[in-house]
Amino acid sequence: MNIYYRQAQLCGCKTGNGTKLAFLMNILYSLAAKNGDLQPFSMADIKTVLYNRHQSIGCSIEAPLPIVSWRSEAIWYELFKGEERVYLPQCIIFSNGAIAYVIVVIGDEYELRIWPDYSNREREKHHWFSHHAIVYSDELEALKQSFEALLKHIHKEDDYEAKHPKFGKQTGSA
Repeated sequence: MNIYYRQAQLCGCKTGNGTKLAFLMNILYSLAAKNGDLQPFSMADIKTVLYNRHQSIGCSIEAPLPIVSWRSEAIWYELFKGEERVYLPQCIIFSNGAIAYVIVVIGDEYELRIWPDYSNREREKHHWFSHHAIVYSDELEALKQSFEALLKHIHKEDDYEAKHPKFGKQTGSA
């Protein structure tokens, strides 16, 4: 799973297509920025997921958004043949199967996005970039609960990996 950006920069209060949020959403975005709700997670916790010890790229969790995947490396990608490449940033994607809630990391910053066309398999060009900022409290709460469950899962898996290394790693001397 990926989220698509036209440039290697955060979108902020604009959609992935570069348009401004609707009036009410723009007001809610401004209020969230003042309240600190745009940055509810620590970058250290986000990196814990992206660079987990057991080298996983996804899992399922018991949470409001149970399907999770992540991209630990950003890349440029030719989405439309013969057109300018698009940017696939580092990200953690949570989904309920219909819609995606995404923590997007570019450089040392992150933002929270929701992508309503995530599960739309017959996308037109504008659908690929139809994501926008998370501004509603119920959406933010679902993401917070899901991220907390994911962190617990990652810590459990990392602890298990430390005790039982895979990929032929040796823990004792030969």
